[in-house]
Amino acid sequence: MELSDRQVTILSFIRVVAKLANVDPDVAAGVAMTESALGDAQRSPTGAKGVFQLTSIAMKDLLQAMERKDDDVIDVLCGIAFLHLLTERHGGTEKALPHYCDPNDRGFYMDRVMRYAKELKEVGK
Repeated sequence: MELSDRQVTILSFIRVVAKLANVDPDVAAGVAMTESALGDAQRSPTGAKGVFQLTSIAMKDLLQAMERKDDDVIDVLCGIAFLHLLTERHGGTEKALPHYCDPNDRGFYMDRVMRYAKELKEVGK
């Protein structure tokens, strides 16, 4: 099977994330290939979007699952996905962070996040 450079990049990323989430990387890649040709066909006539062709129904199901069970893997993956989305949308980390928290917390949130980021930088290295 020949893949474009972009498809190879997406495939590599899927494999890394799948391993972190304890999901079979080959099955995850197979789903992504079936759904979107590894990102080459990310628009669906049914409204599904992205490499995995997620719908609003899938996102609601994910939210309901998160409300029922405390699952650190899902929580971390969704949190990072949301940070990624905000960073892309707002053009950088500093502009994105105020949108991650409750608007009432913005007065202290950025400083606290950046302080922890600096302190945690060396932990686990």
